[in-house]
Amino acid sequence: MNKDKFLSLNSKQRVALVNELLQNNSYDLQQVSDYLGINYSTFTKVMQEDDYVYIKRDNRYFKFVRDESQVKTDNTIEDEAIQFLRENLEQLKVVVEKHTANDDFTINKSIFKSSAKQVTKTFRIHEDLYQKFVDTCEMEFPHLKLQNIIGQLLLDFTNKYYKND
Repeated sequence: MNKDKFLSLNSKQRVALVNELLQNNSYDLQQVSDYLGINYSTFTKVMQEDDYVYIKRDNRYFKFVRDESQVKTDNTIEDEAIQFLRENLEQLKVVVEKHTANDDFTINKSIFKSSAKQVTKTFRIHEDLYQKFVDTCEMEFPHLKLQNIIGQLLLDFTNKYYKND
């Protein structure tokens, strides 16, 4: 990478690049500035933009936080998680109940095999029955593709009724 490309990066990208050189190539700051073709004093000045500081014992740059209230501690993260759970408790109960019900619908991983040959088939079905099926899929399983649901239904039917002689 040349000097112009390096200087055109934003500070976060520069720090990521420099930290990678420091860690993976075992460079020191002088070697990094030489590698990039930048004067050492210019390099260190540019690296301090947006409050990044070099910590020698870790041999890398870190973001300096001026306001400690911006730093999230483990307790803050835990408090946010508890608050989220309290706010969404009813919705979470519904999800758990659906998941633990006997009629839970799951898709077998084999449906998603990318190596399996795909085929396109056309079939006739009553419009009202198909629309009810689509509405149910959209309402109950919006995260699943219709083709995967149909594939699972075919697999379930085959497993139930196919007799190997």
